[in-house]
Amino acid sequence: MSLRLAVATEDFASSLKKAIGLAATCEVGGVRLNTRSEVPAAEVTESSLRQVLLYVKERQLQVAGLSCPTRHALHDPEYLEPRIEVIRKSMSLARKLSTSELLIRCGRIPDPDVESEAVSSATVGIDEQANPFSLATQSAAAAGSPAAEFSLLCEILNDLARHGNHVGCVLNLLLASYDLRLITRLLAEVHTGPLNIVLDPATAVMTGASVTSTYRDLYQHFGYIRARDAVRDVDGAGVEVGVGDGVVDWMELLPTLAEADYNGWICVERAGGETRADDVRRGVSYLKTLIPQTGD
Repeated sequence: MSLRLAVATEDFASSLKKAIGLAATCEVGGVRLNTRSEVPAAEVTESSLRQVLLYVKERQLQVAGLSCPTRHALHDPEYLEPRIEVIRKSMSLARKLSTSELLIRCGRIPDPDVESEAVSSATVGIDEQANPFSLATQSAAAAGSPAAEFSLLCEILNDLARHGNHVGCVLNLLLASYDLRLITRLLAEVHTGPLNIVLDPATAVMTGASVTSTYRDLYQHFGYIRARDAVRDVDGAGVEVGVGDGVVDWMELLPTLAEADYNGWICVERAGGETRADDVRRGVSYLKTLIPQTGD
């Protein structure tokens, strides 16, 4: 099996040009770029994009996808329109940087099957008010139901997937947890273009999911892997750590990827800590020691 390892330039806490150079010393195949802080979608020029791509290619690297981090979940009504606009602009950068993947934060997937409970509780609240026949109040209550949130999320994703078809970009969703039922339901509702999800082993560990089982259940939908590790404490909470320092069984996961013929990027990352760059380097080295054991 030939795994495509990459690193995220933002983990090197340097200028983009220097970060690309540091990434090359990790001896990986690609670098993932940030469209908010490194190649800002709303401001970047065609000439600067060409220069960035030149930096990458001069170091025998490829652009291993783009990320567009946002503070809020995709369907959060606060700042919704600006959020969608920056994602659309980020998608338009993919082809110009010779890549096709954009990672965006989806957040928690609302459960459409709890609508009756939400409406029931909303009705109780309305009946207790001075004007129980206020349609505005009832509409506001319904709009905040999980079913309505799920519908909005599907509408947004269909719009973005349609845009992706035009600009040559595939969305990859960063999820808050790996609920098989909700993920399958969501993906089934997006018909306008391809849509993938991101496997983040650290998130799986911190939410109590089995990493390998999650991949086996949804393997055909994973288009990107964030190689992160984590541990869980006695209270059930989780903490991210460097790759190889946590409980993720990489010796089990890597052969599973080979079995499924996974050919996407595996981006070694560290979201926090005081030694992010060093942790990433160690993580790359650690995974490289395991790759030969997975076979051809």
